[in-house]
Amino acid sequence: MLQQESEILATLRRCSTPLGVMEKILRDTETVADGTEVLEHLFQVEYPGMVRLAYTLVGSNAEAEDIVQDSFVEVSRRLDEIDKPGAYLRTAVVSRCRSALRRRRVMSQHPPEAPASLTNNANELWDVLAKLPEDQRIIVVLRYYGSYRSSEIAKIMDIPGATVRSHLRRGLATLRKDLGS
Repeated sequence: MLQQESEILATLRRCSTPLGVMEKILRDTETVADGTEVLEHLFQVEYPGMVRLAYTLVGSNAEAEDIVQDSFVEVSRRLDEIDKPGAYLRTAVVSRCRSALRRRRVMSQHPPEAPASLTNNANELWDVLAKLPEDQRIIVVLRYYGSYRSSEIAKIMDIPGATVRSHLRRGLATLRKDLGS
């Protein structure tokens, strides 16, 4: 038992969280027998901090949560190979954030082109739509191009109906202002 506890403690120390927290977790849970439990403890201790880190880097809570979840999946797949899961997790999160920012930069430098058959008014609308924040643009397009009701858009985007109406109102206000009508 003492051998197993010392191995568990060594594994938990490699998780790169404050040792006192990890020792408390060890005391609270009689034993940590396998990688699954180590991963669960790593998740409990590191998840909020990793989401804050990712949010600080990418500026989007939803994207930050996706990045952190993908990073935990990567850690879980390689847990047997990793000496310091916490450090590996942090590196994976930062790397994925950098990739997301790089992807954003490329997309902003090379925005999608308007279809060739558009009239001048439609081209102007296309340009203004491209400047809207992503959520507003998606909601405006779903509402007026896709003919979806607010309740349907809320289900599609998994957001409250009030948020859909708010984004729609703000997007339309921006369109009116930028189009000069």
